Amino acid sequence: MVVMPTVSVGNARVEYTVTGSGPILVLVHGVGKGGQSAFGHLVDEFAERNTVIVPELSGSEAAEDDGGDLTVEGLAEEVSAVISDYGAEQVDLVGFSLGGAVVAATAALHPEQIRRLIPVGGLVETDQYMRNLIGLTLSLADNPVAFGRVLTTTAFSPKYVNSLDSLEEVDKLGAELSPSRGRIRQLELLVRVDIRGLVEKVQAETLVVAPYPDAAVPTEHSRQLHAAIPNSSYVEVDSGHMVLFEKPVEFVKLVNEFIHKP
Repeated sequence: MVVMPTVSVGNARVEYTVTGSGPILVLVHGVGKGGQSAFGHLVDEFAERNTVIVPELSGSEAAEDDGGDLTVEGLAEEVSAVISDYGAEQVDLVGFSLGGAVVAATAALHPEQIRRLIPVGGLVETDQYMRNLIGLTLSLADNPVAFGRVLTTTAFSPKYVNSLDSLEEVDKLGAELSPSRGRIRQLELLVRVDIRGLVEKVQAETLVVAPYPDAAVPTEHSRQLHAAIPNSSYVEVDSGHMVLFEKPVEFVKLVNEFIHKP
């Protein structure tokens, strides 16, 4: 049975789904349509051993807010509110891409809520490479096909793109990353990410998962995240940035082994 509550956080109404039973695992999306778009294909597997909570944060298609600028701290408060609304004392927390920065901030600001932390393809601070790439992407907002092609070219590995049957199949992926207002707000936040003052405060035992090679959020950012979090370990996965889709079996195994270890 899937439950879909909604919690109000400031000016936002955040929907989240709850599936399964067992220890609580919260999956936080990055840039894209939202939580179900990022993690929906993995929820049933995770739910075999966990209660899986998937929030739809501001900027996602399911969330409602005032349409203003997003902040990492604001999204972290939404994650914390979802955890509190569900009534959980502690959870294991996974965040993908921009969500990797968001979950690190959540763990820093609300250490009592987080048992174990897994940022995936995350970052501490946006660099010039990423600002250049995101600027290029945003400049194509009036051309959805080109917008999607830039994102698919950087988000997926050449091996994965070449495994698709045609450019039309590639463009179907790109259509999932269309230049909606929420997507543009998420990318505008990604340009500004800087959690240097927060990440060193993370207390939760952490596994940093780094796709390699990653052309969207280069792997060096995950290495920096690992170096900044005191109680962290680090693993690289042979994948483009979209490791959730390129290596789903390996990803689920990595997460379950970490959160279920003694």
